[in-house]
Amino acid sequence: MVLTVVGLAIGGVAGYVAKPTTQTVTLDSSSIPKNFQKVLTTYTTIRDNYVTKPSDKKLVDGAINGMIKSLDDPFSNYLQDTDATSLNTEISGSFGGIGATMVQTADGVQVDSVNPGSAAQKAGVKANDKIVKVDGKDMSGKDINKVVAKIRGKIGSTVTVVVERDNKQLTFTMKRAKVTVPSVSGKIDQTNKQIGVITFTTFTETSAKQIKSTVKKLRKQGANKFILDLRGNPGGVLDQALQIDSMFLKDGQVMLKVDPRKGKTEIYRAGSEYDGGFKIKEPTVVLIDGNSASASEITAAALNESAGIKLIGTKSFGKGTVQTVAQMGKNAELKLTIAKWLTPEGQWIHHKGIQPTIKADYPSYAYINTISAASLKQEQVSSDVKSLQKILVALGYQIKSVNGYYGSDTAAAVKAFQTKNNLSATGTADSKTLAKLQDQISDKISANDNAMKKAEQVLK
Repeated sequence: MVLTVVGLAIGGVAGYVAKPTTQTVTLDSSSIPKNFQKVLTTYTTIRDNYVTKPSDKKLVDGAINGMIKSLDDPFSNYLQDTDATSLNTEISGSFGGIGATMVQTADGVQVDSVNPGSAAQKAGVKANDKIVKVDGKDMSGKDINKVVAKIRGKIGSTVTVVVERDNKQLTFTMKRAKVTVPSVSGKIDQTNKQIGVITFTTFTETSAKQIKSTVKKLRKQGANKFILDLRGNPGGVLDQALQIDSMFLKDGQVMLKVDPRKGKTEIYRAGSEYDGGFKIKEPTVVLIDGNSASASEITAAALNESAGIKLIGTKSFGKGTVQTVAQMGKNAELKLTIAKWLTPEGQWIHHKGIQPTIKADYPSYAYINTISAASLKQEQVSSDVKSLQKILVALGYQIKSVNGYYGSDTAAAVKAFQTKNNLSATGTADSKTLAKLQDQISDKISANDNAMKKAEQVLK
């Protein structure tokens, strides 16, 4: 089974995957170059003569990774185990889990919320439960990603989680169930009740259905204009992108062109085979930024060039190549670049991005680096401290020098923030303080979202 892909999860920017197609590859001696004999000879020599017995799997994986690395293409990758599983989870938009969200704390990971009707709720797991063990493995002080990866697993399998609650340890054994992560959300704009804002985070296998249901819901609430927010959307499933693009275009209009290494350019046109006859004809604008990539760029280009829909924001990422995803045995996948994709007008946006029709950006404090530490205290020096200082300044607190050093002025600013927000005024930025800071800076960014404001003005 082979999937066609545009882009990959690289540096926070993913690509997108087309619906599966079956591909059969037949090898014979004439298809293997003579130079490849060097690889086989090297493998045999190492296997038979190295000072210690090497792992056959490591030798094979090393050879594969070496060949891919020689392509000097960050979007061609050999993924194994958790990396392959993570990509498949992103593509499907669902995974096997217990239905609880987690949060990193200063001393580990705790439950943040429990989904209604989930395995976690039925078992008795509650918010603020601290994760102690998962399937017998100690999780104390572990990174949240490791804890979550351990709790997730095959749908229908069981997982045993030990939590700490009120200084007591409780054990819960649960059957993992399918957990779906929505990629689309919608709401009526606060300043204009006729505008529906559709926030679109990634293209998963159910995104087209989600867009359709969201538009129907917003129409019932009075929306007759739409803002499609693709900012930060790294891409996803191509088949879904084509279905969504077709909803905004007239039948027959070009959505995408794919230029392969061999053969003719393939042109994809809007039609009922993609949208099922569901059309979105209301006035619409699209928001993009530097993290809008791959499928997001295809959608932005299709709506702009074929439907004349305005793009508002900043230049997009610039991801214009196509990959295939092929299974390479159990829990391993090969992603390989095989073609270019072009906009309806034939533009190749690779490394160039798409320029917005109207430039508008978030305020500068929206680009403060995320704080990864669970807590920060006086005398520390780090990039996280610098981010903390920038956030405090953006919220109106006094810092003598934003230099990454947690000095007395930073401690005083943290203490003032804690006092104002009814937190324990220690001057140490603990997990609750950092979470509150993040909430407030996020609210301020939203309140000063210049691109959203410009979109509202355009639709008026």
